[in-house]
Amino acid sequence: MKLKETIANTWQRFCDWFKSVRWRHVARQIVDFIGRIMHKILFTWILPKKYRGIKKKEIFQIIFLSDTPAGKKFDIWLLILIVANIILLLIDSLTGTTSTMTHGANRHIGFWVFKILEWGFTLIFTFEYYLRIYCLKRPLKYAFSFWGVIDFLSIFPAYLSLFFPSTQALTVLRLLRVMRIFRIFRMERFQREAHHLLAALKASAIKILIFMLFVLVAAVILGTMMYSFEGEKNPTFDNVLTGIYWAVVTITTVGYGDVAPVTVGGRFLAVLVMLLGYSIIAVPTGIVAGETINEYRRPRKSRRLQELEKDFDEDEENEAIKH
Repeated sequence: MKLKETIANTWQRFCDWFKSVRWRHVARQIVDFIGRIMHKILFTWILPKKYRGIKKKEIFQIIFLSDTPAGKKFDIWLLILIVANIILLLIDSLTGTTSTMTHGANRHIGFWVFKILEWGFTLIFTFEYYLRIYCLKRPLKYAFSFWGVIDFLSIFPAYLSLFFPSTQALTVLRLLRVMRIFRIFRMERFQREAHHLLAALKASAIKILIFMLFVLVAAVILGTMMYSFEGEKNPTFDNVLTGIYWAVVTITTVGYGDVAPVTVGGRFLAVLVMLLGYSIIAVPTGIVAGETINEYRRPRKSRRLQELEKDFDEDEENEAIKH
């Protein structure tokens, strides 16, 4: 009893202490401490002397603006580093370095060369991410933006691999940053098309979500029906979950073939599910296609309305002059 009471009291004290700690303040202090260290390393040792007194506004113009010579040069070199890092990752996987790291085999010199290069790229991207946050007045707005999340995900897997080595391959997420090429080289047409596509996907998200809910309900019902046909005569359908798995695989027209019906009723139901699968594929395609067409029509319609309003205003003005 005393041991239980001691454990309970210790746990209660720990819970009270945990609640009393201002974790937001602690997190802020940790982030500030890391920021000071990175600032010291970057502006004291890494950057050339002529750039150590650079102002935040100048950093912003170089990093975030691609319409200046320095900004465009920075973005081009950043893209080169990203592509080089991805090529290094692919070569790494071909030579088995990741497997060597994961399974603890003998590590040859190539392993250390790849590791040094990989961490070199990671540190470059880490300091670049710090500079992006450092030069902004509202860094959190950027950190939680689309590009901010991508920039964070491009460096986070490398540090996560210190604890989970297999996540090293996730550094391929850095390839997402190559999409900046549309902004750097002023490919406005590609940016406009990408905007239309993203807007269409956003507009159709609710419809697709409702449709996927319907598909999930249908998969559960069909999987249960298949289990009722095959459960006693087919050992592969040993439970309802297996039937649901078969229904999902069949509806999506993947068809692994690892689970297949053998009874007449089961095969008849399988035929119906296969035909249903083809019709189901067309639904989300039609939804996205319809929203894409609507997205292309919206600006044309607005321009047309502006022209009509302009003509209408001119007609009113002419009528006023006549009177």
